[in-house]
Amino acid sequence: MSVAPISTSSVNAIKGTQFEGMSIQMMAAMVMLEVGATKKKEAEMKISDMKAQNDKAKALNNLLDRMNSELGQYTKDEDKDKKGRAAILSKYAGEAKALGVDTSNWSGNKSAEQIRAISSTIQHMAENCNSDNQTQMVKLQDFMGQYNSFVSGASDQIKNANQILQGLAKN
Repeated sequence: MSVAPISTSSVNAIKGTQFEGMSIQMMAAMVMLEVGATKKKEAEMKISDMKAQNDKAKALNNLLDRMNSELGQYTKDEDKDKKGRAAILSKYAGEAKALGVDTSNWSGNKSAEQIRAISSTIQHMAENCNSDNQTQMVKLQDFMGQYNSFVSGASDQIKNANQILQGLAKN
């Protein structure tokens, strides 16, 4: 009595799907590639978010530089200096508001101390963007590591399937 070898490399239990007739290794490889593609998309979205944060930080720093260069001419807390500061704040209020800066206290004459507080707020916002980017970089590295793991796993599964097929072909 002879016993025919039973192939466990092909599963037909998933009839009517894209996996029908595929080996277990190839199914695993396809699933790993799909998960890897998802991780790649997540990484691409993270990169896009980081670019937006970086652009915002640059815009905030640029705004602050331009404001400070104009505010530098007003060094005293006399009425004419306070009015000059108010005019500069008014000039940049729309741009600042578009960048997410709370401009509700920007109206009216401002002392040098009040201007320093406003400048400090803008500077902190820019620093927070950069700090958030560092956090996002860690997450990006995690997504890329997962992507690499899944692609490597898929490659291993394909290699295993090929070895099984070569072994069967020799017999």
